[in-house]
Amino acid sequence: MDNEDEYPHGGDGGQTSADTSQSKSLVSVSHSVKRSRTSDVWNHFTLEEDENNDKRAYCKKCPKQYLMLPTTGTSNLIRHHGKCSMGVDVERKRVKIDHKVAREKFSRVIIRHDLPFLCVEYEELRDFISYMNPDYRCYTRNTAASDVVKTWEKEKQILKSELERIPSRICLTSDCWTSLGGDGYIVLTAHYVDTKWILNSKILSFCDMLPPHSGDALAGRIHECLKEWGIEKKVFTLTLDRAVATQ
Repeated sequence: MDNEDEYPHGGDGGQTSADTSQSKSLVSVSHSVKRSRTSDVWNHFTLEEDENNDKRAYCKKCPKQYLMLPTTGTSNLIRHHGKCSMGVDVERKRVKIDHKVAREKFSRVIIRHDLPFLCVEYEELRDFISYMNPDYRCYTRNTAASDVVKTWEKEKQILKSELERIPSRICLTSDCWTSLGGDGYIVLTAHYVDTKWILNSKILSFCDMLPPHSGDALAGRIHECLKEWGIEKKVFTLTLDRAVATQ
């Protein structure tokens, strides 16, 4: 009788309801156990919780993210890693630098931002450019100076052709001054309306002006500049400063 009281009969071969409940609990716990991250793809993703306490896998190379449920595998992560890494590597391999174009573009950077020619020899700048493309060939300050002159000559020919095509006359302004060191300078600027009816102002000459700074000397220097640009017959007005030598 004691054995019968200790082990009551049940419909599942003698298993009690307490044993059944405990088994279900163990099964539930086993499903909630976090999967072990043994896949190599986790080297390229970080697993973090968002504001809703949901686990998400974040790609280390791009902003892409994936919601990770207890039953979620790594197939999506593997596919994304293949596309993401392949896109970066293939793009870098396909880029071919035209060194002539690259040097011309950087010469425009020097001109626009008034940089010294020495900037092409900056160690950190060279390291940055080499990282962007290892095939890039660095060059010296002398080459940079030569590139700037070539870019200026190219732009000069473009402007010269434009001044030849415009049907209107050209107005000029000029100014002279002397630096603290006693060096004289003269600048000549052209003002004109192009074929699209847009008012333009372009510096034609900015150069040193040796003494004497007399009226005849200034007139001769301006006339030389006009002949160089081929616009001596298209001048409408010439405006000067109020210096005595220009009267």
